[in-house]
Amino acid sequence: MPAEPDSVSGTKVLVACFSATGNTMPLAEYAADILGADLYEIVPQEPYTEADLAYYTDCRADREQEDDAARPAINGGVENMGQYDTVLLGYPIWHGRPPRIIYTFMESYDFADKTVIPFCTSGSSPYNDSGIKDLVGSDTTWVTGQRFAAGTSRETIADWLETLELGGNPSVEGNTLYLTVNGHTLTATLVENSSTQALKELLADGPLTIDMRDYGSMEKVGSLGADLPRNDEQITTNPGDLILYQGNSLVLYYDRNDWNFTRLGKINDVTDQELREILGTGSVSMTLALLE
Repeated sequence: MPAEPDSVSGTKVLVACFSATGNTMPLAEYAADILGADLYEIVPQEPYTEADLAYYTDCRADREQEDDAARPAINGGVENMGQYDTVLLGYPIWHGRPPRIIYTFMESYDFADKTVIPFCTSGSSPYNDSGIKDLVGSDTTWVTGQRFAAGTSRETIADWLETLELGGNPSVEGNTLYLTVNGHTLTATLVENSSTQALKELLADGPLTIDMRDYGSMEKVGSLGADLPRNDEQITTNPGDLILYQGNSLVLYYDRNDWNFTRLGKINDVTDQELREILGTGSVSMTLALLE
């Protein structure tokens, strides 16, 4: 869920990304999730085929990069660009510089009074924002970004974001929680309330390992070692639901129950049977973390 406009030091952030072969998009997704930002994919009207990207064969990418006037068309656009104060701009490096479709993107909007922060991916080429930086005026704050390799980890992106002085603590702005148990790492999407915010602040200094036990053949429950704000309501739980009980205990349900609880979130992409097999029977140690 996108963050509210004041989620990052009073600003609203957009992460815009062009990713022809899928190397840059995962990094953009990490950044958007960590910052609680909106994510926009720059999609060409004419998709790039494998042949289009066969460099040094006079392919489409070769011709575009050699043509200073080339502006590949983009399918769709950003809704209400004016609402964003900061734009993180992701792209691959093609022949040592940004793809021409990034020029199209930059010329499609007014970046006055905004901060633009590029980031790029490449096999070996260094960071390059040549050309696109010249497309904005002196009323745009341009921050020199960084080049990353394909497969860069979420933690590395989080570390980079912390250096940008965007405000706040990026590690507590995302809504993904990582839970490691019995050699498996699960992800959960957190809801937005004061309880989850307090949980993220608790985990901001690092992972927390808690001992959890079975209760009532329907849940694993363990003490968080801290009291969090409660937002109790009558809930019918389902397998995968994460619940705060009495403000100080974490409950992970693998069956159903009706009670007055605080909802924290839900485990992603796992079936009821898979969850039972991962959790096993008896007591387990579970590690909670904001970064994988």
